[in-house]
Amino acid sequence: MSEVINNRQKRVDIMKNLIRQLDQGVAEERVKSQLETMLDEADYSDVFMMEVQLVKEGITAERIQELCDTHTRVLKKHLDLQETPETLPGHPVHTFVQENRELAKTTGSIRVLLEKINQKPDDEAVTDMMQAVQQQLNILMDVDKHYRRKENLLFPYFEKNQLPGPPLVMWGKHDEVRKQLRETLAGLQQVETHTAGEVKAFSSFTILPTLESVDDMIYKEEKIMFPTALDLLTEQDWYEIYTQSDEYGYCIYAPQFEWTPEGGVTEEMKKPAASNGRVQMPTGNFSLNELISVFSTLPFDLTFVDAEDTVRYFTPGRNRIFDRSRAILGRKVQYCHPPKSVHIVNKIVKDFKDGAQEKAAFWINMGGKFIYICYYAVRDPHGVYLGTLEVTQDLTEVRALEGERRLLEYDSETS
Repeated sequence: MSEVINNRQKRVDIMKNLIRQLDQGVAEERVKSQLETMLDEADYSDVFMMEVQLVKEGITAERIQELCDTHTRVLKKHLDLQETPETLPGHPVHTFVQENRELAKTTGSIRVLLEKINQKPDDEAVTDMMQAVQQQLNILMDVDKHYRRKENLLFPYFEKNQLPGPPLVMWGKHDEVRKQLRETLAGLQQVETHTAGEVKAFSSFTILPTLESVDDMIYKEEKIMFPTALDLLTEQDWYEIYTQSDEYGYCIYAPQFEWTPEGGVTEEMKKPAASNGRVQMPTGNFSLNELISVFSTLPFDLTFVDAEDTVRYFTPGRNRIFDRSRAILGRKVQYCHPPKSVHIVNKIVKDFKDGAQEKAAFWINMGGKFIYICYYAVRDPHGVYLGTLEVTQDLTEVRALEGERRLLEYDSETS
């Protein structure tokens, strides 16, 4: 076993040395030639560990991102031997791969159209054909869903395993593809008519590099990222990704099958991950101190009344709009309002309990401030009424906003 590990580390060290040469400006073909001479074999895990170690050794994820396409080309001979991972239909990786097939079909369709245009005289109008190209590029914009599922569902598991480098590099490449697609479409939309000559020039500088970036990402996913992920993640990890994937949507392809982990879905899989004594919620967890502090930091006031009309909680923010004291805790909400407004309280609570309404909103001017007060019915996933949440917010400053603020600028706060 130690010999296997040592051999792997030797391969990784060779690749790291050659990538450092690329970083120092050595020609790609020269590095590629050295690699073929020095390295008999390499697989996806070697490439992945190379990136992990380079980040740990001080090369920034941004710099590796810049070298990413180059080192993929240099290592292509070895990566080509890696089969696209096979998983059962419905498995998250199967869905990613099927989306890639559709993305590849779309980039292929665009290339066919561009090749037809390339064969036409420069002065011939090709507006109709470019509209078809634009339609296909619009379809490619759907890749954002594919990337967001990776970024928000898959990448966190690499980070949990202390392997953040390669996902950071890939996320940066995602952003490059997104930018290329946006700019390519924006360039096409600025012109109503197109000649073949104009398209030939535009496509060589924008459309074709964009298609290449999409296809390159497919290659990196299937030759490096997905095989590594299948080695790293547990069945429970994949099940959690599977159950959350619908929230982000799918890219061109819609999964045709439900997926059940081998051995079935256990009760343990249905539970959130262990929280080490933290307050566990469906979408994360807090220490008690963090939870108290988060609620105290919210820029609005909350008061919660349970299903028995009893006040159970209020946020203790520094600048509450309406005063609250702990004396109201455990009191019936009807006793916390002046008699003249109790009938309104009862009406809201009754409508919420009956399921007739979900929200009641009011707004008032008070002391020169515009105050927005909203009551929400709180229900469990089965629709059972749990209580009423009062949210009160001073919207004076928000209503006064104009234009945009896109650059960092701190507001001075008064206590």
